[in-house]
Amino acid sequence: MTGVLSGFLIVWSLIAIGWAVGRTGVLGDQARFVLNRVTFFLASPSLVLTALLTSDLREVLSTPMLVAGLSGLLTGALLLVGLRLLTRRRGADLVVAAISGSVVNGANMGFPIAAYVLGDISHALPVILFQQAVYTPLYLFVLHRVTSESSPGLGGVLRSLGANPVIIASALGMVLVASGVQLPEVVLEPFEALADMAIPGMLLAYGISLIGSAPYAKDAGYRGLIAVSSGAKLLVMPIIALGLGALLGLRGHDLYAVVVMAALPTAQNVFVAASRYEAAEELARDTVLTTTVGTVAVLLLLSAVLGV
Repeated sequence: MTGVLSGFLIVWSLIAIGWAVGRTGVLGDQARFVLNRVTFFLASPSLVLTALLTSDLREVLSTPMLVAGLSGLLTGALLLVGLRLLTRRRGADLVVAAISGSVVNGANMGFPIAAYVLGDISHALPVILFQQAVYTPLYLFVLHRVTSESSPGLGGVLRSLGANPVIIASALGMVLVASGVQLPEVVLEPFEALADMAIPGMLLAYGISLIGSAPYAKDAGYRGLIAVSSGAKLLVMPIIALGLGALLGLRGHDLYAVVVMAALPTAQNVFVAASRYEAAEELARDTVLTTTVGTVAVLLLLSAVLGV
């Protein structure tokens, strides 16, 4: 349980620093805007590329990878369909709600939790690889489509793909790994340096975003969606992961590991993406906040019930 609290201390410390820096105004009025764009266009694609280049494709095809992928996609699909049938929400609101309830903070929280709670950082790799190689490009593409004024044909689809640097980085990384090409260290070092900026940049931008806009504000109109997305992230997704893991033959510590990874909070890059496309930013921001607080209790409960 100490590992759970240690991991969250890292997250909250960086968010607090972002809030404090934003309050001083030392970075200027456009600090959040600049940080979001730096992480979206430079740091995040570099993180995706370097992570994929150091991965083993066997990890991508592993059972934990399958559980991570299916639990995320199923949770997102359930949210998307359920909210469309039961509410009047459409477009970007639906997409942001779905990804807020199904995209985990694998990079920043996954590694610390895997190391301190599960005893091996490799448990974080399947979910991180799935999200970077598959889910992130998918939801960025969908966000691009629903926030676009027109409905493009094939040419528009290709332009949409080209407009997302994370999609390009994912494709390039998978091609290089599959072909066995190894880039020289001198070529990788600039990308590794940029990748190191991604997670702190996201957290700092999130901390700055909390200034001047009260979380859970009534006039935002997102309280219901925040509750639904947070509940799906904290409860539905871990339950789905538990059922899928058991069905696919995982037992003991391996089963516990995939459930813990599914119970991680909503990733800050969901907020970055929502900010980038100016789509339901309050919904993404407040779901990140709610799940980051609530996951502490969920992981402590999992440690007590499923810990092996």
